[in-house]
Amino acid sequence: MYIFLVTILGLVLRLTFIVKPEGLWNDEYVSWFVASTPFNQGFWQEVLKQCHMPLYYLYLKPFAQCSDLVLRLTSVLPSFLAIPIMYLVGKEYSEKCGKFCAIATAVLPFLIYYAQEVRFYSLVFVLSALVLLFTIKIIKNPDPKSVILYSAFSCILIFTHVLGVFYILLTTLLLLYKLKKLSPKWLFIIILSLLALLPFGLNILKQLPSSQWWGTFSYTNILFLFSDFLSPILTNNVNAPPVFFYKKEVLFVLLLTVPTLIGFGGIFCRFKKTAGLITISAIFVLTIATLALNGKLVFITKYVIEILPVLILAISVGFDGSNGKLGKFKEMLFYTFVFINLFAVFTPYYPSKAIRSEGHRLPAIILNQINPNNILYTYYAPDRFTRYVKTDSKFYHISKINRFDYLDNPSAILDNIKPGESTAIVFLDSVSFIPQNLMEEAESKNFPEMFITFSKIRYSLEKSFATNFKEIYKYKAGSWTVLCGIKK
Repeated sequence: MYIFLVTILGLVLRLTFIVKPEGLWNDEYVSWFVASTPFNQGFWQEVLKQCHMPLYYLYLKPFAQCSDLVLRLTSVLPSFLAIPIMYLVGKEYSEKCGKFCAIATAVLPFLIYYAQEVRFYSLVFVLSALVLLFTIKIIKNPDPKSVILYSAFSCILIFTHVLGVFYILLTTLLLLYKLKKLSPKWLFIIILSLLALLPFGLNILKQLPSSQWWGTFSYTNILFLFSDFLSPILTNNVNAPPVFFYKKEVLFVLLLTVPTLIGFGGIFCRFKKTAGLITISAIFVLTIATLALNGKLVFITKYVIEILPVLILAISVGFDGSNGKLGKFKEMLFYTFVFINLFAVFTPYYPSKAIRSEGHRLPAIILNQINPNNILYTYYAPDRFTRYVKTDSKFYHISKINRFDYLDNPSAILDNIKPGESTAIVFLDSVSFIPQNLMEEAESKNFPEMFITFSKIRYSLEKSFATNFKEIYKYKAGSWTVLCGIKK
């Protein structure tokens, strides 16, 4: 009954705030676009353009023509199933540990946030939990069933998330270290399964630098990794702020630090019991940090979600296993950790309440209302908005694909507009934010080319618009600015 109620609680939390009026944002759009591409019209070519593996797109494909809500529910399902699976993981240590794992999985805001996003992170978490479950089972008793299931879920994980390669290699090394008695036959099955997919994974890893131009790495990335996982404050979605306490509100600081510190206390409380698993998690994080330092990858929390089941298990093991007053105190601490993460639902900081400021419906609402004769999209091409924009406007674009064609004279594209026609220009503020007076400084500091390019394009278009258009209005929504006017 306890696990049933906890699982229902987790489902309720995952369904709360799931409707996102702002629509899909960039990464979600990519998921939908790839999944919606017919097999005979370039599906596999679209998959190969991505820096992630194909299984999630295949999973999403049957739902590609559905509403945003249904698309989000496809992420709720694996996140919901992860709760009883994490109970089974913890139960390998004790019944109480299993219950702790289940309720922590049910209430962690990080997991709830990604249960509502049209991306593969919920699926990666549940697969990582299954790999962890059978890693523990093999260590305890290397029977053929556990070895086969470990190999199967390892392959599925790698086929879902390219960075899963590192996690699986490390769990395999742990098994080799722990189990001198693992028979050569089953060892051969594990290694063969990994080798079958490893070349594909490494090939996709080569694509990562081209898609990871927008991020920087600092020590705060590591700090926010753990606060993102263990507290209700989700910070490191894109770039971490330069300081840990980037807001001074008392409630914010408490929500950020108290559950994180309690979680750390649990991890190290009975370190010997989970030392091997914690070690591979630490190596995994250091590997990703090394890639980030060398410009191969942006270090954001969701990219290392594979280790979160291990952290939940370590916390649960740490707060279990003592009797008397010490045992009651540790249990009280654990439920304080749970309560704070649950209480955060009623605060403005709760992650799933946050507006996805780059949601594509935000500018679409404006465009549908003003219904201009022409729409000029910058940074994204028009097909990025066809899911929401319902106008008969003529589309133009200066996007990531054709940006260099317009770099010398971006405003030339406005020459195509006839006098008397209404025109809207859509700017994504988060990539075109550098003011003209700071452009030279940005260039000297080697700011990402995309930021510099689209900031220059924006300045040129705004200057031309002010000269050649009348009745100009500016609308803002989230990370979008829509400039509207009539050609003179």
